[in-house]
Amino acid sequence: MNNAEITVNNSDEIDELLFSIMDSTEFKSIQFLIITIRRQYLKVLSTLRTSGFKVPHFLIPLTCFVDKAIEERGIDLEEILKYMLLIELQNDFSKGWVHYFYTCFITPQCDGSTSIQCSRETFIHIFTGFVLDFFKSTYSLDINELVCQEDHIYPTNQYGLSVVDGVEFKTDYFIFDGKAYLYNLLTNKKQLKFEDGMPGFARIITDQVKNGDILLRLDENLALPKDQAISYSSADFEKFRGPQFHFQNSVLTDTKTIIVHISPDSSNKLLMVIKKDYDCKTNKAFLHIEIETLPYVKNSRFSPVITTFLHGMYYLDDDCFTHIDYTKNQYSVEEYLIKYSDSVPNKPIDLYTERKELHYKIWCIENGTYSREIWYQLMIASLPEEYQTLLNEILE
Repeated sequence: MNNAEITVNNSDEIDELLFSIMDSTEFKSIQFLIITIRRQYLKVLSTLRTSGFKVPHFLIPLTCFVDKAIEERGIDLEEILKYMLLIELQNDFSKGWVHYFYTCFITPQCDGSTSIQCSRETFIHIFTGFVLDFFKSTYSLDINELVCQEDHIYPTNQYGLSVVDGVEFKTDYFIFDGKAYLYNLLTNKKQLKFEDGMPGFARIITDQVKNGDILLRLDENLALPKDQAISYSSADFEKFRGPQFHFQNSVLTDTKTIIVHISPDSSNKLLMVIKKDYDCKTNKAFLHIEIETLPYVKNSRFSPVITTFLHGMYYLDDDCFTHIDYTKNQYSVEEYLIKYSDSVPNKPIDLYTERKELHYKIWCIENGTYSREIWYQLMIASLPEEYQTLLNEILE
């Protein structure tokens, strides 16, 4: 879909809606909380897929206001959808996330229409996220403004810092007095090592500082009840769904486990499917590990879609592979768009090609023992660079 294909009938009215939302009390009460979440909200929203995109408690008043404002103005949701798509095409402040929700959840039939298939609640949540990200794209950091807006209820020193005895540091927030405070926007949250669980400065203080006081800025604008704490760093992985995979150290409770990671720049996905199986000849359990590249394609495409499909048979007790193969899968555009969307009942994302001959094997090694390192090297040698990054994210 391009600019020429999108016509918004009442864009001026939606402009007014957008700015009325940003001028509301409901919006202003959380604007600094939203700014301090160092990700686009639509990106964070994508991680809520398993909950049905349930609205976080802190955002409920605003989504209710947005819903009511749309209803009072009598604005059609399809016009709002076209508005969001057009704005994203003209100025991609949301980095493709509007299109992501459009193709995967709003109109998952992928026929280019703007007929909304998701629930009104989900659509309102997505539009609210669009408004939040639009605001963040226009915001310029000003310490004067931060100081004026901060809300302190605990004693502070002359610099606005409060003693936080018993503070518990987390990756994106710290816990004090039963509340979860997002780290101030100017805090350096870089970790000393991967997935350490807290920023580097917090790790050093926790492990090495044994006396004296710890002081932090306690802005109530950034505080939520402990059970509503906001964790957003997991969105760095662009994970669509599924766990990390660590071979023998993975606990797989289901017969089949599906993992999908997505690139925020291209919307290309990497699919990993892990299936439990049993070798009756050797009386040993093993895993089928399948990897498939799922490139983002437009619904206007006519030529078939060809993906890279990699398969290995991994024996847990022996910690080795006995079979690794490289295959190309071919799909019609229609069936591929359904597969890619991962949202059509009875048409799962791990659906195979329509005919066996379209599962086109190129090479294979088998009847030997191959280490995890050999498997990994073959995967990296067989995948384009972008998909190599996604695979590394799954394995980390």
